[in-house]
Amino acid sequence: MDDTRNQNWKGFAIETSAIAVRHCVLPQGSGRYMAIVRIRRGEQTVEDWHLPCVAQRWASAEDAHRETVEYAIRAIDAGRFAGTESFAETRRPESSG
Repeated sequence: MDDTRNQNWKGFAIETSAIAVRHCVLPQGSGRYMAIVRIRRGEQTVEDWHLPCVAQRWASAEDAHRETVEYAIRAIDAGRFAGTESFAETRRPESSG
């Protein structure tokens, strides 16, 4: 099952994927989902990662998406991808005519 969601924030597209983790590899009571995020500006992928805490897992796909989007928004607001605006602007297709 593909559990991918998209959200826009300040000109960036945030794509999150919640991935179910098999129960057999987790201790009893552990979260069941991990999350991956891709951030794009125009056609350029500026970031593609999971949250910094490798062992971070959530009990539901909804929790994984919510916290991952919140983390991505904090990174955008902090200016981590500020240099990507000029790249996105130069990549616009030329108009003919």
